[in-house]
Amino acid sequence: MNLINNCNILLAPNSFKGSLDAFEFCRILASELEECGFHTISFPLGDGGDGTARIVAHYLHASPIKTKTVDALGREHFASYYLKDHTAIIELAEACGLKHLKREEYDILNTNTAGFGVLINHAISQGANNLILCVGGSASVDGGIGALREMGLTIVNNSPNRNYITDIKGINTELLQQKFKEIHITILCDVDNPICGPEGAAAVFAPQKGASPEQIIMLDNQLCLWSDLLKQNTGKDITQLKHGGAAGGITAAMYALLNAQLISGSEYCLTLSRFHDNLLQAGVVITGEGKIDLQSFYGKIPGTVANLCQKHNVPVYAVVGLAEKQVLTRFDKVFIMSQYTRSIQDSIKNAPHYLKIISQAIVDTLYLSAYSD
Repeated sequence: MNLINNCNILLAPNSFKGSLDAFEFCRILASELEECGFHTISFPLGDGGDGTARIVAHYLHASPIKTKTVDALGREHFASYYLKDHTAIIELAEACGLKHLKREEYDILNTNTAGFGVLINHAISQGANNLILCVGGSASVDGGIGALREMGLTIVNNSPNRNYITDIKGINTELLQQKFKEIHITILCDVDNPICGPEGAAAVFAPQKGASPEQIIMLDNQLCLWSDLLKQNTGKDITQLKHGGAAGGITAAMYALLNAQLISGSEYCLTLSRFHDNLLQAGVVITGEGKIDLQSFYGKIPGTVANLCQKHNVPVYAVVGLAEKQVLTRFDKVFIMSQYTRSIQDSIKNAPHYLKIISQAIVDTLYLSAYSD
């Protein structure tokens, strides 16, 4: 019997980075809840970060295409994107994301986005003229120059570093813009930050990619110079562009050079999945992610879902690996995996097992809620 007034329980998670993906989360939780008599509807989601291309491909029924590319350090490997008719869904992290590097390989002066450009070129060669680009999880802060150079941008640069933004002198956009004049680009972004300044790509995200304090200052200065160079060549001021700091500034550069449309990855996936159409009939929504913190409420899935549920007066639960105390009150209930485990590494390695345990705690909470109404 459904104890939530015969309403659906919506499962709307993001992936747990390095652990559960959104599909597995939905599969496990749906199985456990339905065994106890509840009815669930699964909406695996992404925000533009790791795994989002697979999410979008799922809803668009796109097929994987595997090809050779390079990682952020220029090493060859195979990666996949997705193709449906003339639409390609391409994920930066799949080619040159931080996930492909060991911690000791982080090298902000020699990582770039060239591998992403390789995948884009391959998709166009297969007839794609509508690109949906997912850009979270990057390993570099190069203003997108690595990818754009592969795609046809001519640059003047005298630096020995593979991160071309460290000494960018000039550009010629003619070949790039001619090649992409009939290509429509939508970029799914997982952050709102501008390209430079105290909230910019270097200041906020370069530290997690291995940058020292001195390198952060240098990169921010170079991103400001890159913004000036783009304005000189396109007439577009991108310094305060929303989402412009995603993936080391590639979003701002593609907006300026290729008229790319920058949108929230979370909002795009929620709309694509038809989550909104089911929300008003929901008894409870269960979202999840590896960690929730204040950043989760600036474009990430759990924060976006929580805000929607609050707006429509629908209870929302979160299942997370870790959580900061200040965000706990934004959810009706938060189930923290690390509280059930021996260590954080244990929770990452054995997440499916602990999710099954948490599902029983969720069932208890749902029963209690039903009988207290």
